[in-house]
Amino acid sequence: MKIIDKFKIHNNSDIIYAKTTLSNLLKIRENLDKNFLVFSLMELSTNLIKHADKGEILVLESKEQLLLCALDYGHGIEDVAWSLQNGTTGMENSLGLGLYQMNSNANYEIEVCTMRASQTHGTIVLLKPKHFNPDIISLQIPHATEEICGDLFAKKGKFLLLADGSGHGKKANKSAELAKTLFYNRPFSCMLVDEFFLDIDKELKEKKMRGLALSIFEISKCNIQVCGIGNISFWVQDGDNYKYVSQKDGILGEHYSTSDKFLFELSYNQKFITATDGVDVGKFNQLLLCLDKDSSNILMALSAMHFASLAHDDKTIVVITTQKEFT
Repeated sequence: MKIIDKFKIHNNSDIIYAKTTLSNLLKIRENLDKNFLVFSLMELSTNLIKHADKGEILVLESKEQLLLCALDYGHGIEDVAWSLQNGTTGMENSLGLGLYQMNSNANYEIEVCTMRASQTHGTIVLLKPKHFNPDIISLQIPHATEEICGDLFAKKGKFLLLADGSGHGKKANKSAELAKTLFYNRPFSCMLVDEFFLDIDKELKEKKMRGLALSIFEISKCNIQVCGIGNISFWVQDGDNYKYVSQKDGILGEHYSTSDKFLFELSYNQKFITATDGVDVGKFNQLLLCLDKDSSNILMALSAMHFASLAHDDKTIVVITTQKEFT
């Protein structure tokens, strides 16, 4: 999933700019309800000003689909179900039709994550195509001052790779790309993962490149095997709760010994979440208590980015829903 545009919404001029930009973007897109998406952008932007004073709109792309997401750090929504009903509004001189109309569209639906904790509050409203929830969603967010993310996510068959270069920006990304190249260009097996890691460690040292935290995930039916080293975290759904696990310290190219290995046997439709160290573990643990267990992978990734991200680092969030078979 990629963020292809974002709009800071502070006043009506920002809404007009966002509308014009989205309209131009949609001109080159086919098979999309362009009028509805523009209408939704206007409603989401207006709600940001009305209810949270300001916020941000993201335009997301995943598998040729466009999604809209409104984010704010306002007081949160007390009753989400009520807010999506026809005619409900907290504002005078408003018909309360905006969210209801968006959620009643034949092809789109709304998901909401809202936080009302003492230290963490705000709301995410996600507009996405109905029944659109890929089994694997990854979201990369670069450091606030960089355009290139030092983290990297890649997929090859039943194997996934998550790399986190030391620091951020181009130099960190270059190390991650080296791992990706080796990952794609050689046969791979978790039985030989330490040999793979040692090869990366050797090349990083020889080329005097940035160090690297790395995880390899092998997905087979409802099992997920994890092999890796460095500050990469993961959460495994256990009923309504999540078990948190972190890889041991160490970094390829600097100080590496052997990798951690974990095997999780998960039932159908359970969630597995992994994130690099740009995500605040404490805040994300708190967020998981507030998220509905049936929330889409997309909403979970966006919620981690919005409520638990650390501004001083690159970050990657991956959400996986176990299925009978992954292809």
